[in-house]
Amino acid sequence: MSDASGAAQQPEAQPPESQPLDDAAREAAEHAAALRERHGAAFVEKLGGALHRYGAPANRLDDVLVLLSQELGLKASFFSLPSAIFYTYDRPVDGGFARLQRVFGHELDLSKLARLDRLFNRALDGDLPLEHATDEVDRITAAPPPYPTLITWLAFVIVSGSAARFFGGGVAEMYLAAAAGAALGALYLFSATRANLRRLFEPAGALLVSLCTSVLALRFGASSDVATLAGLIVLVPGFSLTIGATELALHHPVSGMTRLAGAGMTLLMLSMGVLFGRQLGELVAGSAPLPVVPIALPGWTEAAALLVSGLGLGVLFRAERRDLPFTVMAVMVPYLGFKLGAQEFGLETRIFLGGLLSGIFANLYARVLDRPALAMRLPGVLILVPGATSFVSLGQIAAGDSAEGIATLFRVGMTIIALVTGLLVANVVLSPRKAL
Repeated sequence: MSDASGAAQQPEAQPPESQPLDDAAREAAEHAAALRERHGAAFVEKLGGALHRYGAPANRLDDVLVLLSQELGLKASFFSLPSAIFYTYDRPVDGGFARLQRVFGHELDLSKLARLDRLFNRALDGDLPLEHATDEVDRITAAPPPYPTLITWLAFVIVSGSAARFFGGGVAEMYLAAAAGAALGALYLFSATRANLRRLFEPAGALLVSLCTSVLALRFGASSDVATLAGLIVLVPGFSLTIGATELALHHPVSGMTRLAGAGMTLLMLSMGVLFGRQLGELVAGSAPLPVVPIALPGWTEAAALLVSGLGLGVLFRAERRDLPFTVMAVMVPYLGFKLGAQEFGLETRIFLGGLLSGIFANLYARVLDRPALAMRLPGVLILVPGATSFVSLGQIAAGDSAEGIATLFRVGMTIIALVTGLLVANVVLSPRKAL
């Protein structure tokens, strides 16, 4: 009995001292995981908004965000529109959450796209903490333009002037288009800090270009139509038409249709601006511009115009200075491919060939230099897109020639499909190995 009672009086066994340590370690690990998830989601959203703002299409944006979220351990899905991005995060604890991010102030800025691409690589490699990477996105978006104001204005001048050569213009048309580009560049710089005017930049710019060419056509002895088209080449939304068609082909229907609708509205606003500007110009000049047949220029001037326009487009797209030679090549390669096929193939086949060469060059640039292929794809696409033809088709419809205008618009659709097909085939021939 005494042994039993003595055993009953012994103290209860204590839990191992390691148990509190295990609980603390688990709590610390859970806290670190939650902190990393929060920083990861913040970085994904910051980077997504910045890429969207500076020209990344829906398919490329989706690739970047999916890859980044997987590397950060986030179970996330994304849905982008031209004006917003939806983020959804799945979590086993509380079921997850969703966020809507509105995106304003869109602009093509290849230098910031390149810097964001380098930041993306550093974050994936673990060279930069996520909270610091999020702050770096803010510093990149707040950085000033890479080129001074005067250089940007000159880019408008030389791109418009050289575009007149591509549209069959002579020296007089190039001078007149350059003058219209100078006026358009001045309006662009003037509207940069004026939000209300910035929203009306396309129709106001079209009115100003049309007014200049209508008034000065007699003095220059130039074709007003060619100079007007060349002066407006920077405003014509050919790139948006191509990107919208690409998004549709890659199963982003909402973004693609919205972008195409926006491009169509821009074309209508440009047409209205040209109409008002031409009527105002006739009132100022006292008569309508006379029809003029441009004087043909020698073949070497086309190569010179390609070189100059490549540099100008690099400045307008705000490419990094070290990328300007590649920008010139990105313009020349698809255009030369388009011209070389002039005798053997039809228009759609030549556009396909140009798009194929443009995509291959951009992907090769991305693979060799580890930079975003998008930086070279934009200039190459712009030289091929039928944005000017779509603008002409609307002018034909407005002038009462509906049958010819609709036929021209149909040809625009066919050439856009050919260009998009060429770009997609280029990714099969030579992949960029980069999300951007």
